[in-house]
Amino acid sequence: MLLAIDTSTDWTGIALFDGTQILAEQIWRGKHYQSVELVPAIQRMFSKSNVTPAQLSGVGVATGPGSFTGLRIGMSVAKGFALACKLPIVGIPSLDVLCAAQPGLRRPMIAMIELGRGRFAWIRYVYKNRDWQAEHDIQLGDAKAIAATIKSPIYVVGDLNAETRQILGRKWKTTQLASAAACVRRPAVLAELAWQKIKAGQEDDPALLSPIYVHTLSNVPNV
Repeated sequence: MLLAIDTSTDWTGIALFDGTQILAEQIWRGKHYQSVELVPAIQRMFSKSNVTPAQLSGVGVATGPGSFTGLRIGMSVAKGFALACKLPIVGIPSLDVLCAAQPGLRRPMIAMIELGRGRFAWIRYVYKNRDWQAEHDIQLGDAKAIAATIKSPIYVVGDLNAETRQILGRKWKTTQLASAAACVRRPAVLAELAWQKIKAGQEDDPALLSPIYVHTLSNVPNV
């Protein structure tokens, strides 16, 4: 049984995965309340699913990029479960969680996460060998800067509010914007990715696992 936790942004997600089925999944938006909402939500999920912490065999946590406070909260809770229950833990980059849920396409994809103040962290991916693969490291920019990089047909997914959709939508001949549902980062996907890594023996060292804090591509808090 694996517990997945994603607190990268204002959106919080938790899920339980038994290796075959998603037993529970919850996603909600609660800006600035993750510190008081996360643990009670996990406890309620355990209760409704008739699962106890003793049944866990691993923990998966989204590592960002994202909010400094949100990432710190999620990481602390995930490590708490891992250390208290002596469980393997795996960190998965939040943009990888987002793109793993997208269909395979011939055109490349831009996955983006809002950092606040109109800024986004984003990566361009291409679909190869039945998997989305990053073409470069994390980039930072506003919607206009991202739009300026689009020169050919592309699929865009992530934190696309009305203004961002309008800006990117002006590239109508080359840009396909993902639906609202497809833009949700699902903790169930995080759970599957983390489960695969644990089964492959690729768990992380809890002492060394840390979030990706983005500030000019350094580990300095930015939100």
